[in-house]
Amino acid sequence: MEVIQNAKPPIVFISYSWTTPAHEKWVYNLAERLRSSDGIDIKLDKWDLKEGNDKYAFMESMVTSPNIDKVLIICDKGYQDKANSNRGGVGTEKLLITPEVLENVDQTKVIPIIAERDENGIEYLPIFLKSRIYIDLSDNISFEENYEKLVRTIENAPLYRRPSLGKRRVFKDQETVNNFKTMGIIRQMHGVLDSNPQRLKVLTRSFTESFFEDLKQLGLTYDDIDLNEPDEIIMEKINASIPIRDSFTEAVKLLCENDKIEIEWIVDVFEKLYTFTEFHGTGNFHKMQHDQYKFLIPELFLYTCTILLKEGQYKILSELILTVFLFETKNGSREGTYQSLRFYLRSLEYRNERLNLRKISLQAQVMMERINDKFVSKQELLDCDLILFYLSGLKTEESDRWFPVTYIYREFGESVRFLTKLRSKRRAEQVLELFGVSTIEELRRIIGNYTHNENYKYRDSFDRIPTIGAYIKSDEIAINP
Repeated sequence: MEVIQNAKPPIVFISYSWTTPAHEKWVYNLAERLRSSDGIDIKLDKWDLKEGNDKYAFMESMVTSPNIDKVLIICDKGYQDKANSNRGGVGTEKLLITPEVLENVDQTKVIPIIAERDENGIEYLPIFLKSRIYIDLSDNISFEENYEKLVRTIENAPLYRRPSLGKRRVFKDQETVNNFKTMGIIRQMHGVLDSNPQRLKVLTRSFTESFFEDLKQLGLTYDDIDLNEPDEIIMEKINASIPIRDSFTEAVKLLCENDKIEIEWIVDVFEKLYTFTEFHGTGNFHKMQHDQYKFLIPELFLYTCTILLKEGQYKILSELILTVFLFETKNGSREGTYQSLRFYLRSLEYRNERLNLRKISLQAQVMMERINDKFVSKQELLDCDLILFYLSGLKTEESDRWFPVTYIYREFGESVRFLTKLRSKRRAEQVLELFGVSTIEELRRIIGNYTHNENYKYRDSFDRIPTIGAYIKSDEIAINP
């Protein structure tokens, strides 16, 4: 049966023990957040029970009313003791709640919430709730993740829902990539930002390990390749790589937004990614067998640089552009630059011809079709691709340049926003490091002297890559405040 989220705000009663002032404050903060931040109508004695009211009648109406969607039982040592001995208001509520819990094994109305554990890490659960699945809010590290679970439970919007039954798998066909573990680590990374930021580095390492495990799911053997249509399985794997790309992009975005991104981490990831572009085993292999990785790696690099540019991480981006990578290949170690992360995609060229698609660049076409604007917009991606080309011309030899495969998807006369903003002195001063200069005058000089071979273009295209002067003139730099 399909799960339907509540159409009206759910009404939730919170049952708890007045154990200590600190615990009362904890409960109050939880209730306030659920109501103010998540739109859940919380019934709490602190604001619903007034002087002169009958507190036992209030408790009974909250527990037994059909209008109450959920009852949260906040379990700490005080609640456990009072419930087990039937003392006070907690004891009364326990007697009212027990029939719902014991007589209905499938009940979802009563939800135990763990607020405290003993010195051995054992949760404080009253006997009548011992067999019930609870939500643990006792740990600061996992609090945000489990708070999200609580809100989803109340809203009847679980993260994991029973999917419709699909077609049975044909094993030569594309298999869905499973990146649940990786996404779970990202949720933990979000959760520790405020509560325990020192754990972020450990979680980043865990994410990296899981990310590379996910990548292995895209691998192919010689026997997987249809020799008549080898491009088909490559396209299936390219399409299947989107969740992997997005999980990595989200990690980069999270680290950038919180100023936790490290150049060493980025370099290490892309050095290890390079190993996926070659056959390292024994026996037969197909020359297109690794093209899915050869497509994904430059896309990952472009997304990474776009996020760095978007988040103002100019120092990191400048270092990345100047980095000498050490790639491990089947023939030993070799040095390379970020331009080495571009690859010839024989499978896509073959597909373009086989299907008579007549695309100037099928690689660029596919990249445009799979943009995820949750992380970067089309404009941001196009701009960054072109800026990487200009920066490679400013910082490296003419023969060793980044080719902006997406430039043909720019609208005629469309500005590069990053370059246009250099008219602002404040903005220009912020990005000096990216261009490898220390003054506005030096920036004007290198922009004014910039040139590139006018034959930089696709072989079958009339459109050449515009020079940097098409977007910003040297005498326009820093003319505004």
